[in-house]
Amino acid sequence: MLARKVALVLALVLAGCGAWLALSPRAAMSALQERAFDTLLPAQPQGLSDGLVHVVEIGRQGPDGGPWGRADLATLVDRIAQGPPRVIGLDMVLAGGCGPDPAPNSATLALAQSLARAATQSPVILGFLLNDAEGQMGEVEPRATSPQLAVMADAPAWRARGAEMPCPLFRQSLGQAPALIALAGGADGRIRSGPGAVFVAGHPYASFGVEVARQALALPASVLGHDAAQGGGGWLRMGDHTIRLDPQGAFRFAPTDPAARAERTHRALDLMRGDGPGLPPGAIVLIGSTLPESGGLRPSRIGPLHPSLHLQADAIEQILTKSLPVRKPWGPLAEALATALAGVAGVVLARGLAPIAASLAVFTVALVMVGAVATLARMTGQLLDPTLPLITLGLTAALGILAEAVASRRTARSLGARMRRHLPHSVVQDLSQRKAGAAVTAQTREITALFTDIEGFSAMTARLAPEALVAVLDRYMTGVTGVVEAHGGMVDKIVGDAVHALFNAPESLADHPRHAIACAKAIAAVTETLRQDPLMQAAGFGRTRIGLETGEAILGDIGRGGRVDYTAHGNVVNLAARLQDANKTLGTQILIGPEAALRAPDAVTPGPEIDLRSFGRLRVSFPAP
Repeated sequence: MLARKVALVLALVLAGCGAWLALSPRAAMSALQERAFDTLLPAQPQGLSDGLVHVVEIGRQGPDGGPWGRADLATLVDRIAQGPPRVIGLDMVLAGGCGPDPAPNSATLALAQSLARAATQSPVILGFLLNDAEGQMGEVEPRATSPQLAVMADAPAWRARGAEMPCPLFRQSLGQAPALIALAGGADGRIRSGPGAVFVAGHPYASFGVEVARQALALPASVLGHDAAQGGGGWLRMGDHTIRLDPQGAFRFAPTDPAARAERTHRALDLMRGDGPGLPPGAIVLIGSTLPESGGLRPSRIGPLHPSLHLQADAIEQILTKSLPVRKPWGPLAEALATALAGVAGVVLARGLAPIAASLAVFTVALVMVGAVATLARMTGQLLDPTLPLITLGLTAALGILAEAVASRRTARSLGARMRRHLPHSVVQDLSQRKAGAAVTAQTREITALFTDIEGFSAMTARLAPEALVAVLDRYMTGVTGVVEAHGGMVDKIVGDAVHALFNAPESLADHPRHAIACAKAIAAVTETLRQDPLMQAAGFGRTRIGLETGEAILGDIGRGGRVDYTAHGNVVNLAARLQDANKTLGTQILIGPEAALRAPDAVTPGPEIDLRSFGRLRVSFPAP
């Protein structure tokens, strides 16, 4: 019972700690939570947006075989703009070499002209990156606001003191503000989210994925707001599109696998040469590099080298299809409740079922929990973390199973100790090692059977109250069984006031008739001493009559159900019982059968308390067969 109570208390403590961690996750738990979400994200509906998003990868070499340059990019933009596309996004920073000193070179001017021509057909979005150095080249030009974005008070967003911006020449050619192409990495470096907006030197800009999606849908300027119910998070609204942001101002998206990436990917040289399938009209086109030296390879749940260009495409697809995964404000509360219930379930299953059945039940409950959160993610995009509930379920169930095992072991030891009071150690060991329902092997062997009875027990039972009778019998049986065990005998049964004992069963006992006779004399002496006790005198406790005999008997386990009864059968047992009963007629206390007397003549020694003598032939009756 103590082990079960301790286990219950520990299980409740575990459940409480798990629920508290779910409400206020620490760094280690946050890392586990992120990995759990990475596992669930493949269940998200991947927003392929009907093939609208296409990625154009720039290689190391241009069409002429030399290094890829701005002139090559100008040619590529001109070719793509012929589509015309819905929007063009350049996942790169076109900084440097723009003048006024030194003056822009011909390639830079050609690219500026190409961008201006493309912008007459479709919106063109350039990218920029952040830095913390104020006054650096490319610092954001002063302006009151950005046409991309309107910001409400306390809205969550990234912030930086400076940025590496595209050349003013390119920005003037487009008439569009650039967008931030940085992505958000977690504590383990994996890319799981992107910023909704950023403040650079106090001026707001949209992120690349958000701005490309807004321009593709021809929506009005985005509005960035704060939602107190989000626990410090916020939202970014573009027409009827609302993107939920975390307290850091970022939104989560699900990176796609390489097979999905391949379907939307085009090589820049193939497009310029007219090789392979071209871009469909109205496509959303992202241009960038996936080369390692470009610095655009980032770790994600898919692998350690995931091109950031494709991560941007993933985010845009899921913004367009409204399939971004969402972590709702009620998520931690639901996880805390699930953790507490999991702790209770673990204890209940462990205490109510056998260990194997409990383990299977716990495994089934865990599968149901994982299936439920995966289904929720697939159907609604809501992310719930099953990690803490699963850990709590496993720990509490293991604790409960361990407690039950300890309690069962203690019960078995206690039962074994009680059995050894009535059965020899060899019988108890034999029974414990056998399969359920198997009996102790039956055998025929010579034994000495000893029976006792109390004179006037029925009358004493009528006189005494139940409590007093039990107290008297308890003292009496303790003394008698102790004498039997001290002389190498086995207490076979205790029936009412009678004790049935066997010698040389099941363990061998040399000179067992002599030990049995010595035991009978000791019982008579002990019980006579016991009768002098005031409690026994007040109860009117009578003499103990004893009968014993030696002979062959059949020994074995009778009954294969829930009860084990190791006993002896044969005439020798019946004769010992009749000899005990014959004491009533003869007025004696101990009667010994002929075989026992013959086998142990040295034990038949007159003593000061018991006068042993021969009664000659005595007729005893046996029940009819």
